[in-house]
Amino acid sequence: MSRGPGPRDPRQARHRDRDEQVYARRRREDARRRAALERRTYDPAPPGDEDWTAPDPDSDGLQRVQPPSSVAAALEGFVARQGWGDRLRGARVFERWESIVGAALAARCEPVRVAGGTLVIRAESQVWATQLHYLTPHLLRSTTEVLGQGTVRDIRVVVGPLTGTQENP
Repeated sequence: MSRGPGPRDPRQARHRDRDEQVYARRRREDARRRAALERRTYDPAPPGDEDWTAPDPDSDGLQRVQPPSSVAAALEGFVARQGWGDRLRGARVFERWESIVGAALAARCEPVRVAGGTLVIRAESQVWATQLHYLTPHLLRSTTEVLGQGTVRDIRVVVGPLTGTQENP
């Protein structure tokens, strides 16, 4: 039994007709929505000196565009949308370490990470870990001044070899 190109069952033809009507109605609604949007955004006045324009790809005319923003503002918006603000503020601890703890302590300890508002510091010996423990209130104030409020809320000290001062064999 070979069947021809068209459906033989009248129910299938009726369903196909209904689907075509639904899709045609959606296309008309979308076209109306696009036309309404174009009417709302269309400005017949010629662009002024303060307007930013670009060639309109659909015609020979110009279209108004948003003025450019600085790269810094665009990056700040991107970082905020990604939720990376706290992580990046915490990462500044590595570049500003000496200004946070001072030169003498920076030679004897190093930051490991900032996670969940806790700064983990690695001290080269238990003696320096004890010293850091006593200096915790001062270090919290210093990190707040350098990194901003709320970046570091707690400090944890661990003992181990410093990776920044180890010599390569």
